Amino acid sequence: MNKLFLLACAALIVGCDTPATYKDPNGRDLVVSLEKVNIQDFATAGSLMLQSMVSSPAFSKGAPVLQLGMITNDTANNFDTSLLLSKLTVPLVNAGRVTLLENDAVANAARAASGSSANVPKAEYVLKGKILEDRANAGSTRQNSYIFQLTLVEVKRSVAVWTEEKIVTKQGSKNSIGF
Repeated sequence: MNKLFLLACAALIVGCDTPATYKDPNGRDLVVSLEKVNIQDFATAGSLMLQSMVSSPAFSKGAPVLQLGMITNDTANNFDTSLLLSKLTVPLVNAGRVTLLENDAVANAARAASGSSANVPKAEYVLKGKILEDRANAGSTRQNSYIFQLTLVEVKRSVAVWTEEKIVTKQGSKNSIGF
């Protein structure tokens, strides 16, 4: 009898799993992980920083030539920092607000092999930054804050012409679904 009861309980537990489904990456029903930066954290920070950056004087005339600098990941987790940069550069390039200078070795080799004498533009600005993490606990409640810092440096004068910091804070006793 005990074996049959345990087997029935196991079947119920296994049968209660939620099958994988596609979710809107901008939706409110995504997994929120306290231990790491989620895609929605990049989207939130990137969107807010983009709005701030395009209102800076650097973007008031024409489409400046932008080169991407180093984004330092100073958190306990390993992730690709280009996720944050793409939230900024994709809309800027697609809207014609910047000319993005690429340092792609394959493209450079192909240009050289083709004998192209095209004049490669020089970067007017470099975008660099850092992602930091702050953790806190109070009883069973955990809190993780991720600090996204970006700076736009004018190359000619080596001065910061825009800088921004956005903090994304998550709090709870365990991971959940939803913003």
